[in-house]
Amino acid sequence: MTSHLPVIEVRIEECRDEGIDVRIRGLKIKSSCERDLGLNADVFHSSNLVRYPRLQGTPPDVLYRRALVIQSRCLFFGRRSALIIQCLKDSETSKPNFMPRLYINRRLAMEHRDNPSLDPSCKNAVFSQVHAATDNNPGSSLIRWPARYDQWWECKFIAEGIIDQGGGFRDSLADMSEELCPSSAECPMPLPFFTRTSNEVPGDFEARDYYVPNPSCKDFHKYEWIGQLMGAALRGKDFLVLALPGLVWKQLTGEAVSWSKDFPAVDSVLVNLLEAMENMDKETFEFRFGEELFYATPLTDGQMMDLIPGGSNVPVRYEDHKEFIRLVQKVRLEESKQQIAAMQAGLLKVVPQAVLDLLTWQEVEKKVCGDPEITVEALKRLTRYDDLEQSDVRVQYLWEALTNFTNEDRSRFLRFVTGRSRLPAPIYVFPDKQGSDTTDALPQSSTCSSTLYLPNYPSAKVCEEKLRYAAYNCVAIDTDMSPWEE
Repeated sequence: MTSHLPVIEVRIEECRDEGIDVRIRGLKIKSSCERDLGLNADVFHSSNLVRYPRLQGTPPDVLYRRALVIQSRCLFFGRRSALIIQCLKDSETSKPNFMPRLYINRRLAMEHRDNPSLDPSCKNAVFSQVHAATDNNPGSSLIRWPARYDQWWECKFIAEGIIDQGGGFRDSLADMSEELCPSSAECPMPLPFFTRTSNEVPGDFEARDYYVPNPSCKDFHKYEWIGQLMGAALRGKDFLVLALPGLVWKQLTGEAVSWSKDFPAVDSVLVNLLEAMENMDKETFEFRFGEELFYATPLTDGQMMDLIPGGSNVPVRYEDHKEFIRLVQKVRLEESKQQIAAMQAGLLKVVPQAVLDLLTWQEVEKKVCGDPEITVEALKRLTRYDDLEQSDVRVQYLWEALTNFTNEDRSRFLRFVTGRSRLPAPIYVFPDKQGSDTTDALPQSSTCSSTLYLPNYPSAKVCEEKLRYAAYNCVAIDTDMSPWEE
């Protein structure tokens, strides 16, 4: 006979030998599933919560249900990484039989970046050259290659001496990243796909270096290709560094966005203005705006958008100011909706939806873009030495110089050595090829092998000056071979 009893009380009327070695035979007791989980509702009765006064005001059944949810989440998160790896592996396709070879003229691209008005079609940008060479090319579809194939094409930089074993490819990604979302606020925009946020102005604003998809750009095919590049970066080991706010990443991954949490990174001035407007009395509203506020709002790219038909000619009355605020928030939150949808479509061609569901938007951003903070400690962990000891004076000068660098300087240095501008990226340090004599020559690097050839400088100050100059000015690749051999 089997029956379920929530409580079993066994009374022993008599024990011999003072109860030593007492056994009850013939009664089989098995705990309930709640006990198997280590939880039951009794645990959360107020008498058991003396040590947890903050929980005492909550009903025991509510605490019990919450505990079950937390326990199931803990079990899930313990297996999440394995699930992500398995989902990516299950969605792999075979690598093409050949690697596309792309001929890229970076000197034309640099001229375009300096003055985009000379090339309105942007055909000379590295992004455009790569897209033109890979579009409709089945060998470069970027669709779900196994992770060990981390180079998607081979680069031949015209008039540069390069044998691309990965360094040239990484350089092309870094060039495209810089064209899509320039790291400097002063340089013109080389491509039309993203626009600087309203916070991108001098001043102490939040997240002033962010970009959002350009609401005026309707080249959705290219946005989809950008999404594919992002997906390939997520699957692989290389980065496409895009300075996008959480508002964009959340929409790419399917998370909900909100005005108060997400839009300050795009336009903090507007967020504060609408918040102040919402709490204004009629007298203050009419004094501030009078008849000069209309049902229209500028988008991030500067174009005016009517909030209602003919809204640019309809003044906002105080009685309707909350409706005006609601319309502005809706339009601004959705201003890049079409462009983001195209990027998401490209992303999902490479990364299964299940993987995005298992990741937070912050994790997706880090997998696609890498870690923006480059500390000296992180660089040291990733650096290996060959024919040099850590105690060597050259190594000491190197770290003293990098300690004096800004984060942007270290990013430039990282790209000079590895072709990547963000971590993680391994670095191998060798002595200068010319010998061990003290010199003031510039350092050399091989981005294919992520190697820095470090001269024997007379001081840390000279080392710092030479490294900084090389990081900012020595971008051409000319040490693999003569640039005229092909």
